[in-house]
Amino acid sequence: MNINIDLALNKLYQIQIVTREQLLNEMLRVKLTHKESQLNSNIEIGKEKLFQLMKKTTEDELGFFPADRDDFVDIYESLKEIDLIDFTLYIFKNDRMGTIISQSYLTTYIRDRVQKVSPKKMLITEAEKHLSGLKQFIKDFERSQCTLTTQSKQMYLLLKLAFGDYLNIKIVFETIYSDCLISEKFDYIYSLPTFGCKPENIGRKFITRDSDGIAMENMLEHLDENGTLDIIVPAKITFAGMDYKKLRSFITNNYNVKSIFILPEGTFKPATAIKTYLFTITKGSQDKIEIGTLKLGKETFYVEYKKQIKTKEFLSHEDWRVELLLSDDDENIQKFKNSNLAKVKLKDVAEVFRGKSILKKDTTVGNISVVNISNIEDGEINYLNMDTIEEQEERKIKRYELMNNDVLLSCRGTAIKSAVFKSQDKLIIASANVIVIRPKEKILGEYIKIFFESPIGIAIIKSFQRGTTIMNINHSDIMEMEIPTVQLQKQEEMIKIYNEAQCIYKTNISEAENRWDSIKNNIYKQLI
Repeated sequence: MNINIDLALNKLYQIQIVTREQLLNEMLRVKLTHKESQLNSNIEIGKEKLFQLMKKTTEDELGFFPADRDDFVDIYESLKEIDLIDFTLYIFKNDRMGTIISQSYLTTYIRDRVQKVSPKKMLITEAEKHLSGLKQFIKDFERSQCTLTTQSKQMYLLLKLAFGDYLNIKIVFETIYSDCLISEKFDYIYSLPTFGCKPENIGRKFITRDSDGIAMENMLEHLDENGTLDIIVPAKITFAGMDYKKLRSFITNNYNVKSIFILPEGTFKPATAIKTYLFTITKGSQDKIEIGTLKLGKETFYVEYKKQIKTKEFLSHEDWRVELLLSDDDENIQKFKNSNLAKVKLKDVAEVFRGKSILKKDTTVGNISVVNISNIEDGEINYLNMDTIEEQEERKIKRYELMNNDVLLSCRGTAIKSAVFKSQDKLIIASANVIVIRPKEKILGEYIKIFFESPIGIAIIKSFQRGTTIMNINHSDIMEMEIPTVQLQKQEEMIKIYNEAQCIYKTNISEAENRWDSIKNNIYKQLI
């Protein structure tokens, strides 16, 4: 909490200046006016002269001041001594509208990486996203020429006010989602592009149409002969097909991936919960690639786990899903792979498919019930309160109809849920949020479910997770999943023991809860 900023904000609120953009606009107006008044410090400036100085200095760039002279003088006195960057960080700290301003510990982590590169000429794109820690970053590299870009007029003025007097700093008002910085090359670039937008007027044709892919391709082309790019991108870059597959090929054909680290979940909350990766790409040759995970400790990033793999091995994979490469080191997965148990792929013993895509607007009082993730509770299906749809032509949904002993596996969200479907006296289908595994004659559905919820099953399924804002599991990956082959009789024995033990467990829990409720109520009655 900053009392001075809070007091200043209250004054602004009183004259109906309330949005982040309005607040920052008036802070910039005060700082520009104050800077101009300092140039005329030998002249006494009264309220009217100060007001006229503001109008002359700022209204071309910032528009008309939305109040009178006394109001301006009041907020001027409140804001002039407050640090511009501190104020900006304060008003954006709880932004949930997608404006990313990263935490200082991320900027510090990047700064430590840059020190190993010792760049002579570096580029930080959309520099306002790194305001928290940017002062120290620039101070530490005062001997390096540093270019800061922004595509926001407000942020351009902010950066000019904050860093315009630094001899080694160049501030550029340009977008990174089109041709920019023509002919300029850098030996280090740090970029945190906007995720998943489709910029307009991008000029030349880029491989992808999304902002993150465009930025990645664009920045790579600004690396000098031995340059390095650190860029934070969403998960889809590692696995998506079509244009993103072409982008990955472009990178491997022209550059070298040096490292890929998974950033901690929620790194950019509340602006976005999207899963992100830190890529380091260089023009220099690399015979090994470092992959791993980063973790947030006490206000600091650190490497939780890392491993090196040969570049040739990395490039042999169709995509760049480092989770799968890291899963090779998972203790449970290693034990499973190295065990003497016979194994078989699910696709060889079951039919695997995804449920039907159903929009919320399509749900109505209808003749067909739909199992969604919310209907799977504690390893069982709750057949009550399912959504329903109306469909006159059953042939359109027949392929999604659930059959007795089908195994259902959630494929969206963070929680892994599974259950075995039992026939009901109505037509039920699975939604697209559910993968259906339909066992053939040599395997039982309940056996598959037991494997899914085992430590090894969970570890394998998690290694398949992909996605951006919401984690996703592809049914084609589940098809390739291996499970132990066990004789039918043995499967039946395991299921019997499992079900009997589960029944005892539930009975004991229920009895314990009833006893507890009874004791509590008896005590409560004594208080009346």
